[in-house]
Amino acid sequence: MQTLSQEELDMAPCMTNGISYGEAARNLAEVAKSLGNDRWAILIKAWCVPFLFHGIEKIFKSDSDPIPQYIDLLNSLNGYLQSVSESKLKDFFLIAQHSNDVKRDYNIQVEEITGNHYGKLFSGFSDDSYFNEAKYLLKTRLERNGIDVKNLGDKSLLDMGCGGGRYTVAWKLLGVKEAVGLDISEIGLENARQRVAKAGIEGVRYIQGSVLNAPIEDNSFDIVYSNGVFHHTTDWKKGIAEQVRILKPGGMGWQYLIENPGGIFWDNIEILRVILKNVNHDYAREALADLGIPPNRIFYMLDHSMVPINIRLTPEEVEEEYRKNGAKDIIRLKRGTDFDHVEAIYRNDPYDRVKFGVGENRYIFTK
Repeated sequence: MQTLSQEELDMAPCMTNGISYGEAARNLAEVAKSLGNDRWAILIKAWCVPFLFHGIEKIFKSDSDPIPQYIDLLNSLNGYLQSVSESKLKDFFLIAQHSNDVKRDYNIQVEEITGNHYGKLFSGFSDDSYFNEAKYLLKTRLERNGIDVKNLGDKSLLDMGCGGGRYTVAWKLLGVKEAVGLDISEIGLENARQRVAKAGIEGVRYIQGSVLNAPIEDNSFDIVYSNGVFHHTTDWKKGIAEQVRILKPGGMGWQYLIENPGGIFWDNIEILRVILKNVNHDYAREALADLGIPPNRIFYMLDHSMVPINIRLTPEEVEEEYRKNGAKDIIRLKRGTDFDHVEAIYRNDPYDRVKFGVGENRYIFTK
């Protein structure tokens, strides 16, 4: 068994901060690290993702204390990995693959890794997930929080860090005059352009650029939307400054950033980040696809688990940064879709805070 480095321990603070399942998580990660990084090990590590995701979802449906159940889940996976490490099947698998180690190339810039990661994840979405699901999720979050964006037909929208562009399209389908998606990934943007052209949707365009240095003038858009982007960048504060800069006075900004504390859900993600460290992205996606997992579900599982940077923030940190940059009327949204964590907290589900912490940092604001 290999000892975890300080960098790996820092990726998952739950392993060292005295949380009751910390020891089980650390033992699991050490066993996973001992498997190495050949194709066999990558396959097994990739399979840890659905095992833990499906496991906590089953736990979260229960009204019982989730912590003992989560410890059992981690220990069960630990036992499986130990048995796999002793299996003779590994030799047959590697002979069949004719392959040496497959590792992540850390010489590539973080922005390129992140862009490729999301570009390839989004490109696998079905048309239903791309068009209908995104529109439904956006509409539900707006309506449940009582957000009435008046005169949408007169509004221009910028989607900062649009990824595959599906929320850019969702805003257009809800009625904005113009929707513009900005992203670093040419892979994601090209896929977005093809989908929009094929669907015959007008009033949508995409531009390539960094959300930390957006090629857009001050006070340019009525709505500046950013949904889960800045926490994957090298400077989330600069992202907020850019968002406020671009927003027209009196316009509406929308922001989602990962929450801290985040309960078992986010601890589980961070444990997986340690397990998947150095795992090849393409091979991990293929391993999950081979299990029959649909693309939107693969995205959900690998989204945060494999992206290079994954910063979690308290509501106080987020709100303070917006105030510093001149935002006003900053409102943290208390409702979400049925599967959003804030909605579970709103419903007062059993052990909601243990499972989900404070819920998503989702905000609207103006300036």
